[in-house]
Amino acid sequence: MKTALQAMSWLACIAWSVALLMSASDSAWASQPTVSHPLYLKAQPLKQALKSLAERYNKAYIINVKRIDKYQSAPLSGTFSLAEALTATLHNTGLTFQLTEQGIVISALADDNVQPIIEEVAVNGIRASLNRSRQQKRQSVSLSDFIAAQDMASYPDRNLAESLQRIAGMSITREAGEGRQIVLRGLNPDFTLVTLNGMPVLANNDSPMDSRLQKHRDRSFDLNLFASDLFNEIQVIKSYSVDQPSGGLAGIAALKTSHPFDTPGLQWTLTQQAGTNQYTEDMSHRLSTMVSSTRGNWGALFSASYGRRDSQEMGANTFRWRKISPDGADITGLSPALQADWQAEQIWVPRGNRYSIWRSDMERLGIGASLEYLGNSSHITLDWLYGSLSGERRENHLYPRGYHSTPVIEGETRVTDAAINQRNELVFARYENARVGTESRYQEVATRYQQWVVNTEHQFSAALTGTGVFGVENARYDIPRSIKAYTLGTTDVSIDYRRDYHFVDMHYADSLLAADFWQMHELDSESYRSSTAFFNARYQLEYSGQPTSSWRWGLDITSFDNSLTYVDIQDILLTEWQQGTIPADIPRLAAFPLTAHPGVDWLALDPVSTFNAFNLPVTTAGLDYSQYVDPLNRTTEHNRVREQRVAGFLQYAWQSPAWQIVSGLRLETDQTTIRHHQTTAKPKLQQLNWLPALTINYRQEDTVYRFSASRNIGRPELEILATPTHYDAQHQLLWLFNPNLKPYSAYNLDVAVERYPGDTNRYALTLFGKWLDDYIVSTSHSMTVARAPLALADTVAAPTVQVVTPTNAESALLYGLEASLQFEVPLSHLVPATGAYHLGFAANVSYSRGTLRYHNDITGEALSTKQLPYLSPWLANLTVYLEGYAVSLRFSATYRDSYIARVDGNTQQDEDETGFEQSLYLDAVLAYQISDHWETRLEATNLTNEQEMQYSDASRRPYNTTVSGRNYYLGLSYRF
Repeated sequence: MKTALQAMSWLACIAWSVALLMSASDSAWASQPTVSHPLYLKAQPLKQALKSLAERYNKAYIINVKRIDKYQSAPLSGTFSLAEALTATLHNTGLTFQLTEQGIVISALADDNVQPIIEEVAVNGIRASLNRSRQQKRQSVSLSDFIAAQDMASYPDRNLAESLQRIAGMSITREAGEGRQIVLRGLNPDFTLVTLNGMPVLANNDSPMDSRLQKHRDRSFDLNLFASDLFNEIQVIKSYSVDQPSGGLAGIAALKTSHPFDTPGLQWTLTQQAGTNQYTEDMSHRLSTMVSSTRGNWGALFSASYGRRDSQEMGANTFRWRKISPDGADITGLSPALQADWQAEQIWVPRGNRYSIWRSDMERLGIGASLEYLGNSSHITLDWLYGSLSGERRENHLYPRGYHSTPVIEGETRVTDAAINQRNELVFARYENARVGTESRYQEVATRYQQWVVNTEHQFSAALTGTGVFGVENARYDIPRSIKAYTLGTTDVSIDYRRDYHFVDMHYADSLLAADFWQMHELDSESYRSSTAFFNARYQLEYSGQPTSSWRWGLDITSFDNSLTYVDIQDILLTEWQQGTIPADIPRLAAFPLTAHPGVDWLALDPVSTFNAFNLPVTTAGLDYSQYVDPLNRTTEHNRVREQRVAGFLQYAWQSPAWQIVSGLRLETDQTTIRHHQTTAKPKLQQLNWLPALTINYRQEDTVYRFSASRNIGRPELEILATPTHYDAQHQLLWLFNPNLKPYSAYNLDVAVERYPGDTNRYALTLFGKWLDDYIVSTSHSMTVARAPLALADTVAAPTVQVVTPTNAESALLYGLEASLQFEVPLSHLVPATGAYHLGFAANVSYSRGTLRYHNDITGEALSTKQLPYLSPWLANLTVYLEGYAVSLRFSATYRDSYIARVDGNTQQDEDETGFEQSLYLDAVLAYQISDHWETRLEATNLTNEQEMQYSDASRRPYNTTVSGRNYYLGLSYRF
């Protein structure tokens, strides 16, 4: 299979050469009246659209109408004959056309009545949005899926990630029930490139949970930053072509904001929503508005979206399970067999059995502005976009905090009863005189994003067109304050997994609400900042010397800069409280009863008030001057990754009435420089990458057959690049940077068939394969101490040291199938009395397989072969809608199969993997069109209060199970 996929990529180069020979036949097609041309026309005044068509098809035109300046043409994108293009352009204008030897004659219909009101209703409804996406998918050269603005508005999607989950082969990760990152075709979120108005972009936030990798630095755009209201279209491109930026090894999610000529004239909308969650007390709010106006060739647009959401996610979790002895505990009351197995470390013991609550009060703000010029031969847009997701996060945990994070206090705790299951797991235990602890955390978090981008298109002549993208982006994720307070107490506790294996039942003998029960243990403080800057300049020329062929060539320059600063201070006042030099009584004014968890109530601390009570600064910078901070307990990390990229491409396209062939080659040079504050060394990477691509489409009346082969790359994770050369004394390993590290590589093959029967229905089936080569893992080898780049002679007694380094050492085959359908029928066919209502279905399902041999990222040891990370074998989405003139109802279900999240070298003692179990989310929307301008809607999400279940180890032991609650929103919209 590897050979076949690589051969397909080389075939793209061969086809590009053969295309030179094919161009000789172009003149034969020029004289045929049915010849088709690729077209891209924005919504614009009809006169300008007709002029562009006349130039494209080399035809004169005569307007036999007194005035056409009042008419606007709809957007037009795809491949059309002249007759097809004119029919689409003149639709709903009351005008018609004739093709004569002299050219095109435009005249008025005998009956100049425009389409009836039914068409206007369809334009704003669910059906029309699906049909618009259907048409864009059909006309696209690449294998793509589209989501139109109206489609995003029709779902109860709170952000862009949730909108994208309805694409075949797409899944999302969630935080507090809300979508965050996207996973395309089961590949790491880092491998899906996100572009915004044509420019590659990156903006991060994180998860509040350590088990979901808090403060994780990656290349994935966190799409919960923006509400869907600000965007006009999303295109998910699954097959690569050389005019696209590289880096999207899985594919590209191309986001487009709204522009004035998308809806010419004066337009404005205002939407207000208020909602509630079953676990929160405060109401959530969403407000969005858009004002747009066009006059002549110019247009301007302003849009804004603001939302405030209080969320609460709560559950039960562990620190994973481990085979450990009950050292320090009295277990003589248990059966002899159980005692023997436990002492022999044959029993899996759950550690850190916690009840947890994560609360977030977040504000999301998005502001967009667009200035657009649309002339006869030029089209220019200037877009500015600002996004902010900021707020406060609080988390509280109640858990045993003794020996190895079990309830055991060495020499004091007695286990009076216990039970194990058939897998030798300790599923029940009763402890007397046991340790219990609390953890309270407070964080301030903020992601801020800003982008300026100019898109230009200019038609130099009927045959030569130039397009360009010039943009800058700046994004920053800040956690300026992250502080924790820990307390300890002693009581009897029982831990029981027998009733609900994934949600432990814990009972404590004493009241956990009494202030005298608790003593202070320690304080921690962190700060974190990750910043990203992008610059992108891209320009390409397209020459269509013959009606059936075109050449496209271009230059692409990209600069990417990512920096990180992290400070961690731990064990503040730990020694003073243990030695008694400072009283360990908890500050009463900082304590409050936490009653939100269904398991038990306990006394929690407000970390800010706790720090203030002990006269401690709440920032890491302030703590640097505190007498209670041991420099040995302070960790600092500061580094910067900078990438400079220059690419050029050449692409040839040839088409006949039925066939379309696009082939090309992209060459790019990459230079990566890494800087660390701990050293003056500046490691570098340099590569030259060649990326060929071939696309063949065959179109019949209602069917499109697609074939594509290509090579693409995915760049190394930022965490890998930023890890400095260092000696790990704990594991006695030397970590070295690899100056020969290459990007991930993928040889791609896609075969698809799409059917478009009638005006609304669609069926599509896609088979895909990816040979993932140069997969980066950690490997190890021996090196003499004398050759080591660090001075290790005083540290390592042996003559050699084990070296671990990132290496392109693995490969994997990913393959799968994606199927989708869109079907609609007038409800009157089923129930005659229902009049003009329509019943529709939109569904997709995908199945993927792929395995990878994992490596321990700490030691470099090769581990077992498992399913690729993030790959859910089965994905499915179903939408059922009922729509009439005034009322529409939509119900959707989204299913994601279980998947491996990671294989972590730090936790190999406890687990060989961690991942998530399957999930099913149900949403619904009821909308009522009060009048032409007013609409009200009721939205409900997470109707079943789905459990997010994270497991530990391939045996699927419970790790972290949470629920986030049902959400209900009521909204009112006005459109003019």
